[in-house]
Amino acid sequence: MGKKIKRKKEKSTLIEGIVDHVNKRYCFIKSEKFKEDTKILTKNMRGAIHGDKVLFSTINNYTFKNFEGKIIKIVERSRNTFIGKIQDSGDFAFFIPDHKNIFTDFFIKKSKNQKITEDYKVLVKVNKWHTRGKPEAIIIKTLGKSGHNETEINSIMYEYNLPQSFSKNVISETNNLKNNIDEQEISKRKDIREIQTFTIDPRDAKDFDDALSIKETKNGFYNVGIHIADVAHFFSEKTEINREAEKRATSVYLVDRTIPMLPEKLSNYLCSLRPNTDRLTFSIMCDINLNAEIKNIWIGKTIIHSEKRFTYEEAQKIIENENGKFSNGLKILNSIAKKIRKKRFESGAFNFRTKEIEFKLNENKKPINIYLKKRRDSHKMIEEFMLLANKIVAEKISEIETRDKNKYTFVYRIHEDPSLEKLIELKNYISQFGYTINTEEKNLSDSLNQLMQKIKGKPEENSIEKFTIRSMSKAIYSTRKEKHFGLAFKNYTHFTSPIRRFPDIMVHRLLNRYLLGEKTIDKKYFDILCKHSSAMELNATSAERESIKFKQVEYMSQFINKNFEGIISGITEWGIFIEIIKTQCEGLVKVSSLKDDYYEFDKKNMKIVGKNSKKKYQLGQSLVVKVIDTDVDRRTIDLELL
Repeated sequence: MGKKIKRKKEKSTLIEGIVDHVNKRYCFIKSEKFKEDTKILTKNMRGAIHGDKVLFSTINNYTFKNFEGKIIKIVERSRNTFIGKIQDSGDFAFFIPDHKNIFTDFFIKKSKNQKITEDYKVLVKVNKWHTRGKPEAIIIKTLGKSGHNETEINSIMYEYNLPQSFSKNVISETNNLKNNIDEQEISKRKDIREIQTFTIDPRDAKDFDDALSIKETKNGFYNVGIHIADVAHFFSEKTEINREAEKRATSVYLVDRTIPMLPEKLSNYLCSLRPNTDRLTFSIMCDINLNAEIKNIWIGKTIIHSEKRFTYEEAQKIIENENGKFSNGLKILNSIAKKIRKKRFESGAFNFRTKEIEFKLNENKKPINIYLKKRRDSHKMIEEFMLLANKIVAEKISEIETRDKNKYTFVYRIHEDPSLEKLIELKNYISQFGYTINTEEKNLSDSLNQLMQKIKGKPEENSIEKFTIRSMSKAIYSTRKEKHFGLAFKNYTHFTSPIRRFPDIMVHRLLNRYLLGEKTIDKKYFDILCKHSSAMELNATSAERESIKFKQVEYMSQFINKNFEGIISGITEWGIFIEIIKTQCEGLVKVSSLKDDYYEFDKKNMKIVGKNSKKKYQLGQSLVVKVIDTDVDRRTIDLELL
């Protein structure tokens, strides 16, 4: 038992917060008033569910771990539609939500002779909430047999409110767009169709946002072009296409499909920088030498003709050892990119190394293999030139502001410094592995990069990387001009992916306006869209992760009772999360399954310790585990320690 800590008595005023329902017995409330979350027993939740905005009060001043409280009022429901399965009980039925943070089932009234198929996923809507007892719901739609790919992916799409299709009006507008580029439009642009230009993209890509060109000039400099699809040319702010793109804000990349921001005719054809086709672009052209010294920057509308569509693998082969028509240009661009990258890290950029996994799917979209995506020079080269383009555009706005002595409305990509509180948590966390960081602002990036180098190849590498990334602030869109901590850029924006990101379209429109000498514009619309785009980006990321988790659980279902080596990747008071090294899948060992001792959770040092044996389980520790169960509905893998 922990020592009781006396807290200063709080006034009985109600506090607003968001419910985080962690298990059947209790939830936590996150609020701005308290640093620590407030614990609330399920019996005191007043029918609130995960994500609800509530008013609560504290009910005690003595606790072992947290303030305790009770919910007084539900201010706003986080949702009223849910995905799950029905359990038939004769005259009535119960709905069991898939959501792993919802621990109540819902009452379903059955009509006469209504048949319920229990193994099917359904979408339900709550029509009556109760402060005591189960919510009442009605079935809106049957999605299909549980576990089937289409059922599960459609469930994710409904869960995250992702669009299923484009409206007739949007499709009609898109179909009416001209397929040909007229001569009048070409005459307004810089014609660079004669310069060697190519694209480099993933093997399965259909929308090509960006292209590179290179041409040797004088005195060891090369004229390098970064050409971005001129998406904004094809539709105005007043169109249905634009309204739908605003709403979606981003394309979403699930494991087996893409949910595009723009209709196929735009994203895969008119805007896509296809090979051997004239395309309209918004370009940055500048002279760069092999030391990555840059001069003579030009930004404007262009027309290009891509001669070749490379996959990353094809470009890599040429960079490494092959000769041919494009080899000299590719090798020079790669050398310049390496120098740009080196300078970026020397300036204080943080070297994020998040691991990305890829699935090999069979004809039924079942995963038959999982592997880590390899980042080669070809990937890094494209990344560096896209970062450079985004930086140059943001700096151009500063140049215009300085010239005109006025502030111009613009859309930036900002990344604030991590909070001192988060950095102290990180420092405490890595200290148990024998590492430390310098939390002073000037040396923080260098210190973090040194940490990443020290842990490379160590068992604790992945868990420390994940914890470090969680300690960082989230990058967002904003009309505020602030630095990007992770990239160490004073000014930064998103200009290079307008086919899949709406903020880039806003940036294209604003930049073009200012290059034409027009004055600034009211920022209210852009403030709203920045906030919306940031939220939609977060939603898309969550949906993408959910689809990955589904495929991981589906893949691991074939390995029941098989043993694997793993590393402890997370610890809570109810379980130990293990990342299986071979498959990169994460499963849970429940603390209740550890029968050799009574284990207590040490939150400060993030470990579980046996009360009698003092046996410890801590982050980064290597273990052997057995897969004992998988649950596709809840996306869980249950493990047993060996």
